[in-house]
Amino acid sequence: MIDFSNLLDNLLLNSSKKKKIDFLSDYFQSQTQQNKIWALSILSKSFVNKLVKVKDIKELLKGKVDEDLFLYSYDYVGDLAETFSLLWPKDNSKIINSQSLSSFMSSLEKQTSKDDLIIFLTNHFNTCLPNEIYTTIKILLGGLRVGVSNELLKESLSKIGSRSKEEIEENWYGFSFPYNGFFEWLKGESLPKQFNSKDLFHSFMLSNPFNENLIKKIEIKNYTCEYKWDGIRGQITVSKNGKIYSRNGEDITSSFPELKIKSDKVSVLDGELVVKKENTIFSFNELQKRIGRKKVSKKILSDLPVHFICYDILFFNNLDVRKLPFFERRVFLQNYIKKLNHPNISISPLINFVSWSELRSIKENSFNNHIEGIMLKNKNSIYKSGRPALCWYKWKRDPFLEDFIIMYAQRGHGKRSSFYSDFTFGCWIENKINTLVPIGKAYSGFTNDELKKLDKWVRDNTLERFGPVRSVKPGLVVEIAFDNLNFSNRHKSGIALRFPRINRIRWDKPIEEVCILDDIKKLIKIGRAHV
Repeated sequence: MIDFSNLLDNLLLNSSKKKKIDFLSDYFQSQTQQNKIWALSILSKSFVNKLVKVKDIKELLKGKVDEDLFLYSYDYVGDLAETFSLLWPKDNSKIINSQSLSSFMSSLEKQTSKDDLIIFLTNHFNTCLPNEIYTTIKILLGGLRVGVSNELLKESLSKIGSRSKEEIEENWYGFSFPYNGFFEWLKGESLPKQFNSKDLFHSFMLSNPFNENLIKKIEIKNYTCEYKWDGIRGQITVSKNGKIYSRNGEDITSSFPELKIKSDKVSVLDGELVVKKENTIFSFNELQKRIGRKKVSKKILSDLPVHFICYDILFFNNLDVRKLPFFERRVFLQNYIKKLNHPNISISPLINFVSWSELRSIKENSFNNHIEGIMLKNKNSIYKSGRPALCWYKWKRDPFLEDFIIMYAQRGHGKRSSFYSDFTFGCWIENKINTLVPIGKAYSGFTNDELKKLDKWVRDNTLERFGPVRSVKPGLVVEIAFDNLNFSNRHKSGIALRFPRINRIRWDKPIEEVCILDDIKKLIKIGRAHV
């Protein structure tokens, strides 16, 4: 366990991608097979504990130390796992017994009830080092926050065997815990006999942000243009089983049963999931009502039918077409969608244009609130996972910019756990300027120096404390950038912002000059998208 704890420390304290890859590859090369299996499960977020939650961990510690000591310490440290590891009392009658990661995880998996698990954890904490306690809490509650993505894992694993990152990428989603045959395959052995390659999720090809400096570097005649819809990326696998996957490879078929399509031949479609009814595309907020459901009622299927706007094809009736240029894949896609003739699936329309100025005008002026911008796609680009250069670009319209007032602040996580870095902002309900209503939250867009100033301001202007959250005196204005907004019944204000972030801190601006709620609602354009 101590080796895995040291790995997490190294990953947390080093921001260099190269160093992280080196730490990971060194760990996987030096560990036993079982340790590697469990480490991969934890780092890839495959392992999920369902027995204990944050509340249970807090109660466990409160049973050992004074509650006020815990609250003050937690408020100062900001991270529960670190607070727990520092406060857990040492039992000098117990001998430190550091287990291997696999030994600990195997014992953990044997606990079938919360009570049994609490007893097991108490004994474990009494016989291990503080950094092992920290690691245990992180494993139990998830959210390692050490800057390791699946892409980083794939790259590090490509260093320890004979498989390239591309080969690992191609087969990544065919392996799951306990990863039977995976590490043997990395060393050059064949794929396991039970390996299912038919219904695999295939990593998406992603776009790069468009910068207007590119206008001088790329030939406009080499690109096509499509709308960028405000939905969620999805992948439909037409096969004997029929699957739908999210952008991170999660099987979401049960949430969208109207798009489950079965066939003896495998075809894979790439596109955008939206809610569409009577030729009208609804807001992203309506789509959220469909996300994460295990069962979908007839009423929801009727009220919020999901539509798939398809813009690429990876497999066509068992034929892998990813190596073909985009304009050829587009022909395959048109033929497939036409023959499929599915009421909930359509092809993404291409936009005609002749100049950059025309594209810029389309990007800014031709849209309603359910389109984020435009996509530019190289006609000759093959379908390759990741963000290959000079292939796909997203050219999003300029964000909305509005001034709001900071209302609440919360401690951050990881490196920011000692700072108040997550902010709830709001605006005046009416012109009387005496009541604020929360509008949204932002936790990015500022420098480290600005974070320090914000943190000091929060501490100096605190009204009340609610655990890690503080309410503050209305006094600081921030300019918030956001990509979109829509009406929402889930929010007290009645509206929801898309991707809010701090654009500027308006230290100089009086709070009386901040807009009222009706001004924000007027930004929502009347009408919905038609396609």
